[in-house]
Amino acid sequence: MLSNIRAVPLVFITVALLLSGPFSFAAGSGGHDDFDPNPRGLSVEQRSGKAFRAGIKHRDRALKHEARAAKASTDSARDKALAKAQKEYKKAITKQGEAIKIYPQNYKAANELGFALRKTGDYRKAIGAYNFALEVNPNFHQATEYRGEAFLALGMLQQTQNAYMHLFRNDRALADQLMQRIDEWVTEKGAEVSEAEANFIAWAQERKRLAKITADLSMNNTRTW
Repeated sequence: MLSNIRAVPLVFITVALLLSGPFSFAAGSGGHDDFDPNPRGLSVEQRSGKAFRAGIKHRDRALKHEARAAKASTDSARDKALAKAQKEYKKAITKQGEAIKIYPQNYKAANELGFALRKTGDYRKAIGAYNFALEVNPNFHQATEYRGEAFLALGMLQQTQNAYMHLFRNDRALADQLMQRIDEWVTEKGAEVSEAEANFIAWAQERKRLAKITADLSMNNTRTW
């Protein structure tokens, strides 16, 4: 199943971003406020970086709107803040798409593209963006963590487990971050779960127990007596 998920989005990313217009992911949503498509005297890396940083600004604005929504005292205020966040995420999608079109090796832009797509609920395209980032830099573990969250949202539990185990071996902080999201998913699911989900929850509980044991052992090994 993972191979199928990887193949289609990777083609989509490379064709849609590299061969079509810079606004293929969010037509009309981004504008040109932060981006000159053909600045003089800049390398492709610099031009890509400029679009990438513009996308980061939109992402950060979106996160601020989400924080305001979480603190809103009325439903209308919350909905208004969330709508503003979605607009900023769509602008971030446009900017990161531009960054990759200019310089396909910009794996950080692909990662941020995946983040913004995931935040707008487009999980499959987000997975494609994370795949693209990891094709360029297989050791960029943040993309693995984000992709694990997208797998979880789609109910792809085996792939989520694989993502966690990869992070557990390579980046414990990001493994803990993914496990925190798994805990939130368990809370959201409630008591009624399928057999596969129950097995996944049991696996997560066992992994947390083992993670605590290894953490305790690591602390003991670093003590001086």
